[in-house]
Amino acid sequence: MSPESSLNPEPPTPPDAGGDGAPASTWIERVVASPVSRSAYASVVAHVLLGILLALATVTSHRESPSRPLVLALDDGEAEAEGPDATDTVEIGPADDRATAGGEAEIAPDEVASAGTPADIPALEAIDDASPLPEEAFDIPPVDASLAAADGPRATAVAVRLPSDTKPRGGAALPADRATMGGVSGVPYASRRGEERGLAARGKGGSPASEAAVERGLAWLALHQANDGSWRFDLDGCRCEGACRDPGTLSSTTASTAIALLPFLGAGSTHLEGRYQETVSRGLYYLLSRMQSTPRGGDLCEGTMYGHGIATLVLAEALGMTGDDLLRKPCRDAVRFIETSQDLHGGGWRYLPGQAGDITVTTWQVAALRSAGLAGVETSSPTFEGARRFLDSVATQKGAAYGYRTPAAAPCTSAIGLLCRLYTGWGVDEEPLQRGITTLARPGPKPHAIYQNFYLAQALIQTDHPVWPRWNSRNRDQIVALQSRVGHEAGSWFFADRETAPGGRLAHTALAVLTLEVYYRLLPIYRQEAVTDAP
Repeated sequence: MSPESSLNPEPPTPPDAGGDGAPASTWIERVVASPVSRSAYASVVAHVLLGILLALATVTSHRESPSRPLVLALDDGEAEAEGPDATDTVEIGPADDRATAGGEAEIAPDEVASAGTPADIPALEAIDDASPLPEEAFDIPPVDASLAAADGPRATAVAVRLPSDTKPRGGAALPADRATMGGVSGVPYASRRGEERGLAARGKGGSPASEAAVERGLAWLALHQANDGSWRFDLDGCRCEGACRDPGTLSSTTASTAIALLPFLGAGSTHLEGRYQETVSRGLYYLLSRMQSTPRGGDLCEGTMYGHGIATLVLAEALGMTGDDLLRKPCRDAVRFIETSQDLHGGGWRYLPGQAGDITVTTWQVAALRSAGLAGVETSSPTFEGARRFLDSVATQKGAAYGYRTPAAAPCTSAIGLLCRLYTGWGVDEEPLQRGITTLARPGPKPHAIYQNFYLAQALIQTDHPVWPRWNSRNRDQIVALQSRVGHEAGSWFFADRETAPGGRLAHTALAVLTLEVYYRLLPIYRQEAVTDAP
């Protein structure tokens, strides 16, 4: 044998090869051609495909109904939330001092159900003008027949289940030293719930129609909450899917979520009880998940102090209504961020920490601080002194009128400034306060000036102003008349108000409901204890 033959041996002939030199692959071809083999192949392929389809179905089902645990206490570490760019701003108020007074007829100065815990959010069509309060107790305002509910597509209520075993820490009731404050019965926040809500509404100027409008508004808000518990000014992420017009353009999700939560708290629902317990729980969970720990405190801004102030107000009200200690640390951290973000020279707040202030952002911070103080969270006297200094810097007419960032007499900013004066210690007998409120109220409420009317209603009822009954009657009825009754927008509002247009239908609906809740939403920041005991 040659060397080449030893390195490259001839392959052996397979046992089944024929003597005529048939190729070795012949036996494989016979196996492949067998009917038994083909059946086995088909069975394997069919089972693989079936397994893939079942896996896909399982994944899709999981995504459509996620299970999100309710967590109302954050660790001391950083939250993982990432807010938008710090230059983003949210302004649910006047952009300048060019607002003008309005009203058709002047008003002479001489001249209102028990919140259960149903599992599901009520559908809009289930809410009509029948009030849970006795009709004979009210002078029911006429309703334009053209506003009657029309046929058309309606929002479908969807209840998202969350664990309901959250218990109040530190006791469900507020401390004994505050047990005699506020409410018809003397219990804080009691006027927001049950029979006392009806008594307060009847006594302060509400009506069955206004209460029914509140319930329709709450239902619309609940049905436009996103799956993560937030609300968005642009209505993104909710089940609306473009069915509602007039979305907003502002980007802060803490501002949008907080402004939507306030009406639910105002009507007596919290994360522990009430018809909208689950809605509030998910909203609070979202806000707390967005808080970022900083050297200044707990930051809920997402680029604007507007969002932080409103979100802090929500935490303070929820804490005050429940006494739940799980909210105490987040509320305290949020208060500290307000205090350390104040403009030390001018005393106000604006979009970013330390900026020279404007009156709208400043008032949200002061309201949050006042509410937090009444909920038992310590607030700083120098902070309120700075706020008074800022108000002095934008006041005119000896404190009867206020501008946005400089002295002026714009109606909307004047209403905001006068209410803020109450928060910071002015008594109801202050001459500039009375003069300013009378001047603003005399022309009557301008129908679409929702932001101005939101603040002026609070100032009028807080001071028990003589013009309140007639001013309120007109304002209440025009808000009810402007509520949408058609299609997916039923229960919401959108006003022809240039100043609040960036907030869109969501902000307008929240402000309208809050204004109609003013009769019983007087604590913690709208009662005499809150406005006269300022540090």
